[in-house]
Amino acid sequence: MKFGHRGANKPVKDMLTGKCYITSQNHGYAIKLNELVKEMGFKELYVNLDDQTNEGIYHEEKPIFGVQFHPEACAGPLDCLFLFDKFIENMNLIPHKED
Repeated sequence: MKFGHRGANKPVKDMLTGKCYITSQNHGYAIKLNELVKEMGFKELYVNLDDQTNEGIYHEEKPIFGVQFHPEACAGPLDCLFLFDKFIENMNLIPHKED
């Protein structure tokens, strides 16, 4: 990325639902969904609507996802706080060893 994504009010699109969210961002790189990433079972989750770069991925079978924007978005929009609930939900899907 030549300049990166810096600042608040950056629109991203959820590729599973089609919903758009306003995010806060501060990064200078983007994931390219090349064949290796796709072969490992990852798909595109969020796309930046300004330049169509990737803003998040998820695994098709495992409870794994990641985003490049700030879901806590403070100070800024609070559109993506639900991602923390999704993270906790995913943690409950992972078997834990009994102590």
